[in-house]
Amino acid sequence: MNDSIKFSMAADVVAVDAWAEFARRCEADGFDALMVPDHPGSFVSPFVALAAAATATETLRLGTNVVNAGMWEPFLLAGEVATLDLVSHGRAVFGIGAGHTPAEWTMQGRAHPSAAARVDRMVEVADTTRRLLAGDTVTYAGEHVRLQDAFLAKPRPVQDPIPLLVGGSGNRVLRYAAANADIVGFSGLGRTLPDGHQHETRWRRADVDAQVELVRAAAAQAGRTPTFEALVQHVEITDDAEAACARFAEDIPTTGVAELLAAPYVLIGTVDELVDELRGHQKRWGFDRFVMRAPFRAAGAQLLAALSES
Repeated sequence: MNDSIKFSMAADVVAVDAWAEFARRCEADGFDALMVPDHPGSFVSPFVALAAAATATETLRLGTNVVNAGMWEPFLLAGEVATLDLVSHGRAVFGIGAGHTPAEWTMQGRAHPSAAARVDRMVEVADTTRRLLAGDTVTYAGEHVRLQDAFLAKPRPVQDPIPLLVGGSGNRVLRYAAANADIVGFSGLGRTLPDGHQHETRWRRADVDAQVELVRAAAAQAGRTPTFEALVQHVEITDDAEAACARFAEDIPTTGVAELLAAPYVLIGTVDELVDELRGHQKRWGFDRFVMRAPFRAAGAQLLAALSES
């Protein structure tokens, strides 16, 4: 296990004029990567935003967290990822997931696929996109993807291979990630709730234990040792963690204060407490990376500074 803990920032372009400065601040604060979500109709185009961030930074890795495989064809997706890697001089991360928000399908006049069908498509898109990025000529006839003598002559990526991040929570997604991804993104989320956006949580220690063991076993069977990353939903530096957790739990109907205090998906406490907590999550579950959202950049910067001194 790597002793260092790295943070990624997942952000949307809220203010266009401030985007470049935001990327520069993430780099200066010590964040390892800037990641942009992929939610058509609700977020910016991820690859355009990431290309803009590339021009403002030098070392910050840049990627998607995560592209919705249901929205993309591999031939086009490979071109976007390769272009990002080219303009960033080899800093791209290819992040992919199965997608979950029903409106992203229904707004296009398409039926929202079953979970199994979404995962099937993710696997086909991820596999064929990676082959195109590797320089293969791809002919493929799957259930969801069709390619005939497809090849990516230009642009060619700088990295070979581009790191793959697979994010999700279902067992099948996690098994695929364990066997194929460089980074396994644990979301800690379960079934999508009726509003189409919120999710049940799987934040109990027993839930995290079970998912981590599943991934470790699948990775061992494949002879691999991927990096584990946890998606942090809330960061709050406070002297009264229990009270803060109680307030936060009011908006999370499927969890409670005790779960929040122990979960790797929420970081609430003093800086010293959270440094100890992060080290504990790393020791127990192998989480070497944590991705957090834009409102928590300043708190994340404090934690990174404290981690570097601990």
